[in-house]
Amino acid sequence: MEKGIKKNEALLWLGSWTSRFGNIVFDYANSISIVSFFAGKPIVLALYQSSETIIQIIFNLVGGVKADNGNRKRLVIITDLLAGLICFVLSFLVDSGRMAMAIIAANALLALVYAFNSPTYKSLVREMIYKDRIGFYNSIAHAGSEIIGITGPILSVGLVAVIGTRGALLFDAVTFFVSALLECCLVRVVETPSKVKGSQNVITDIIEGIKYLLSERQIFFLVILSALVNFFLAGYNLLLPYTDVMYKGIFDNFYSKALAMEAVGGILGSLVISKVADRFKDNVYIMILFLSGTGIAMLAEPIIAPLQNMYLCLIPFALFGIALTSFNIILMSHVQVSVDENFLGRVFSIIFTVAVLFMPVGSFSFSSFVDAKSVGSFAIVGGGIVILSLMSVFILKAIERRNG
Repeated sequence: MEKGIKKNEALLWLGSWTSRFGNIVFDYANSISIVSFFAGKPIVLALYQSSETIIQIIFNLVGGVKADNGNRKRLVIITDLLAGLICFVLSFLVDSGRMAMAIIAANALLALVYAFNSPTYKSLVREMIYKDRIGFYNSIAHAGSEIIGITGPILSVGLVAVIGTRGALLFDAVTFFVSALLECCLVRVVETPSKVKGSQNVITDIIEGIKYLLSERQIFFLVILSALVNFFLAGYNLLLPYTDVMYKGIFDNFYSKALAMEAVGGILGSLVISKVADRFKDNVYIMILFLSGTGIAMLAEPIIAPLQNMYLCLIPFALFGIALTSFNIILMSHVQVSVDENFLGRVFSIIFTVAVLFMPVGSFSFSSFVDAKSVGSFAIVGGGIVILSLMSVFILKAIERRNG
């Protein structure tokens, strides 16, 4: 049994990392093709990028329903096979007269597949890994994803240069097929629960999922908390590229260095939290502590900036990566362990939908009232997160008192 658990962990890690790298190559290859052939038409790239968000908003909740009502392992395998097939077909259309339409359509179809795959994959972890190892699994999975996030774009450049866009898309197809093959080898290691049969009506099932979430006050609290976090993260993501402007004439290429430090912090956070994640996964106050750490790190940046020491100025971004990664891992593990398995897919789909909705709201809000060229603007992001953390503690205490 112990051997089976380790086998499942390895299969899930390899499957998710393979798909992650394939997604990076897919986006790079398509973006390069669009920019090369439609240099004077940025609307084409905008359509390519926005189609994914729109599809996810529409279909995430439906994907959660299917994850709860169907065979999760089978659904994950089918969606990865479909993703591979989409990339395979697209590889033969990149040089055609309708290349732009083909790329946008393929990206929209992949977003549709992902809307079903993502909540199902997160829910599948509950079936394939024991509860006392879920935190460890999520930590290593996140560390690997961060490493691929750093190396993926660099490897994508080399891959497209060597085998071209068509070859890169065929490579993408192979990565998805490999993921599906690995998932075929998964063996359930926990007792199959008695599943509540769905109503066969998607809208009704979505409403049932929302009712469940509202009845579970602590989980609902965490969903709202993660949504508000994403609002401020959107502000952070908006400001980060402007660090090259903020530090112009002081540091060169600060943005790329900040990205690297955040990623390194994410990897370190994943490895450190892997030792204690399973111990902390039910402790909401620990989550809030790490959340406040992201805010404190951003509050520190404007204070350190006048020193004009590049290494000191990069430290807050590493600390931000450590704290945010720890928060995400513990939050994900808590949801996977605490939510009724009959509603797990719908809860994840609600989390993903709310996250997608709050990110553009945050981006537009911060772009309207924040000076993106001032390093002091990070204090608004940090201060907002710290205030949110303090409010969360008071609200959580009130929920606990009401529940007795």
